[in-house]
Amino acid sequence: MSRLLQSSLRELIKGASAVSTSAKYDDIGYTASWLDNLSSRLEPNAIERDLDAGAGNELNGKLRAAHSSTALVVNSFGWWRNRPESLPLGSSHFSEVRFEAKCSSGLGGTPPHLDLLAVGGEIVGVESKCTEWMSAKEAKFVPSYDSLAARWSGSPWFDLIAEMRKEPKRYVHLDAAQLVKHALGLKNRFPGATPKLLYLFWEPVNRLDWKECAKHRAEIADFQNRVRGCTVSLETMSYPELWADWDRAQLPAHLLEYLSARYLLAVPRT
Repeated sequence: MSRLLQSSLRELIKGASAVSTSAKYDDIGYTASWLDNLSSRLEPNAIERDLDAGAGNELNGKLRAAHSSTALVVNSFGWWRNRPESLPLGSSHFSEVRFEAKCSSGLGGTPPHLDLLAVGGEIVGVESKCTEWMSAKEAKFVPSYDSLAARWSGSPWFDLIAEMRKEPKRYVHLDAAQLVKHALGLKNRFPGATPKLLYLFWEPVNRLDWKECAKHRAEIADFQNRVRGCTVSLETMSYPELWADWDRAQLPAHLLEYLSARYLLAVPRT
């Protein structure tokens, strides 16, 4: 485990504990109930249905962790689960917001799951990362992806599959293979649209103190350049940057207060 990851996990437990007097986190950052790991201002019923329908067993596992990327996306966007028309994501009004949304690329097996899918005047799929990017990734694609070649001929998204098979460790922090699978899934589910894939990631407020943060951002920029101009566009932003935009937009004060207190954290190097 890298020093950045180890220190981040410790600070995220502190942040989660600070915003809840009832939640008790164990030594590895898990609480007894997933509800204890979410803001008390959220309406859990629809969120529970979304997550229960997914294939990741989030409710009984990852969602209970202080460092959960699912908890991060739900705490950030859960307020709009039943208020999709006012979701501040893009320039259009949305009619539907879902967590753990399945977007099959047309292959068998478990389909890719987007952490958030917003549908309306535009289509936005969100891939959320908390600390996952701090561990090394290796790109993997099963042979069945070759069967999509005719449909995706000439697309930079699809061309990246062959490139990453030859060089699976090109991206150390960015899970580039997952982004490709999400892009294929979005286009397959919404063939006549030009969907947007948004990569949202957490990083400490003192990111300049950590070379891994700079490396991660450099990998993001390199990958984004490779798929620029595609029908599935890729946008990237850190959660702190997103929340800063929301602060300027004067969104619900309780939401920003919770997110800031819990997640806007400095991670010391010692």
